[in-house]
Amino acid sequence: MKKIMLVVFFCIGSIILLFAQTKEPIWDNTSKRYWSPEFEKIEIPSSKDGMLQKAYIYKTTRKKPQPLIVSLHTWSGYYNQTDPLAKEILARDWNYIHPDFRGANRTPSAMCSPLVLADIEDAIQYALQHTNADPEDVHVVGVSGGGLATLAAYMHLKYPVKSFSAWAPISDIEAWYWESVGRGQKYAKDILQAVSADGETFNSKEAIARSPLWQTFPVEKRRKAQLFIYEGIHDGYKGSVPITHSLNMYNRLVGELKYNTTDMDVILRKAWDDADLISPKEIIDLMGKRINPGYEKNEKLFDRGVHLRRQYKNISLIIFEGRHEQISQALGLIPYKKQTDLKYDILTIGDSNGDNKDGWVTQLAKMMPKSDIVNLSESGRTIGFDNNGRARLNGLKNIDSYLDKAQAKKQQYDYIIVCLGTNDSKKMFDARQEEIPKNLRLLLNKIKSHNLYKRGSTKLIYVTPPPLRNENVSPKYEGSGKRLARMVPELKIVASALGWEVIDIYNPLLGILDYYAKDGVHMSGAGQEIIASKIVNHILVQQ
Repeated sequence: MKKIMLVVFFCIGSIILLFAQTKEPIWDNTSKRYWSPEFEKIEIPSSKDGMLQKAYIYKTTRKKPQPLIVSLHTWSGYYNQTDPLAKEILARDWNYIHPDFRGANRTPSAMCSPLVLADIEDAIQYALQHTNADPEDVHVVGVSGGGLATLAAYMHLKYPVKSFSAWAPISDIEAWYWESVGRGQKYAKDILQAVSADGETFNSKEAIARSPLWQTFPVEKRRKAQLFIYEGIHDGYKGSVPITHSLNMYNRLVGELKYNTTDMDVILRKAWDDADLISPKEIIDLMGKRINPGYEKNEKLFDRGVHLRRQYKNISLIIFEGRHEQISQALGLIPYKKQTDLKYDILTIGDSNGDNKDGWVTQLAKMMPKSDIVNLSESGRTIGFDNNGRARLNGLKNIDSYLDKAQAKKQQYDYIIVCLGTNDSKKMFDARQEEIPKNLRLLLNKIKSHNLYKRGSTKLIYVTPPPLRNENVSPKYEGSGKRLARMVPELKIVASALGWEVIDIYNPLLGILDYYAKDGVHMSGAGQEIIASKIVNHILVQQ
């Protein structure tokens, strides 16, 4: 295999422009070591040398099997480096492990060594044995140095991992050594300490051996696995890893699948006429312009513009508007098992969170495709107030008509699910907050007294309203975050006392509200998906 790629000659001028760099305060800040008490510190004996490897683990509270997220720390990090994914792990209540795999990449035993790869495999096996993780729903994710480890895991792990998500990854350690030398960055010294016998003389052969770009692609083992490579277009300028690492890794893997070659010169020549690959011209344009002029027309990655998107079979690449980073919504992109075989008749009554096209009811229907869901949610609906003077949005006033309408569609429902309360917290109702628990009691009792409710066969679920941001919301929701914080505990007490099963989505979503609710009120589809998953899990437990 050739070590000098054609792309180096095309891009060397652009790479020179990347030398002046800023440090990465977010992903390589090893001073941040806070972990919520729900995460347990453990030790895993290495299957390779017997050394104990520390990790943080989270075990879902759910009884049914859940996905396992294997989150890999950054270049200079260790197992105890704060992981920004941890908050969402708690919100989703998934199984999770954050292994050390020999710590920071500055020793011979670290940096994609055989010990590192064995440690990651050991971490997966430990988590499978000590949690209720679904063995067919295991996902590896990492950013920067963790992205490097994710690519190495993709190339080496024996376990049939379902997906690998590499964010801002290094793929070629030899190339990154010289890029780091040119920038005067600490990473060059780290690489020397890891790959050289004396810690001073660069060992090109060892660097190449540890680089995913040049390693053997286990095609058969990865036929059912998905690889996602994500990279901010400004990385290398505003960040330490030029985007060529992601572009080249994608091209190499797809080139081998399509043309059965690992020669990057051959692959890049093919790329001139093959739209599945990234051509040398595209590489130059992306690095030089740091923009795709037509990117605003492309489908977004949450709130990020996408400059380039390519996919071939199970290998995907996205170059997005960003720098050296992993976006906050990374777990919302994980292709975990969503669908169930649940088959029920369900009535849902909610507000805009249930009415919107990507709302929780839509997500519920996707997860329960065999169920029949009648959705009577409406944007602006309240528990018991005339919203903006519109009586039809008052749930309490109109509940009988809602239920009559539902009964015209079906005579009986297995579940009636109510999720209301967000709009009752509006600024216009500030002086009437004491009425809300009373209104909910009346509303829920009315549902129980309607002949649509069949005692003993219809189950009743009240879902708390999701959290609202305290600041930077529209004027009508000013102060709603604080009002809702006071109101939710009372609503839970009322519903529970009336015999309704209560699903609390308020508290789990508090820590990730800003990730998914751009306006501080309405969550995107991935956030609504979390709500739906909690409802599905609740139903599954009752079976």
